[in-house]
Amino acid sequence: MSEEYRFEIEACAGPAREGLLYGARQLLVRVRMFNGPGVVDGWGEQVTDPDVISDLRPEQARDLALGLLQAAKDAERQTLAANWFKEKVR
Repeated sequence: MSEEYRFEIEACAGPAREGLLYGARQLLVRVRMFNGPGVVDGWGEQVTDPDVISDLRPEQARDLALGLLQAAKDAERQTLAANWFKEKVR
């Protein structure tokens, strides 16, 4: 398994903050990509890659969320069009 690939993603507000003009601060959105329990590599070994964490500005997090929703819709459409979910006949 490559270190760039993770099976799960979650997001939450904070704890990081960004300084703004005049001493104001803005809470950032923390995005965590990780491998949950039970993920194994091609040899059946438990994957132990470290989590990937990024703090995003709220605008960037919204753009990412919309992009993820569109990508999920496209992936489902392509999967159905290719009949990849079709059950094999015995």
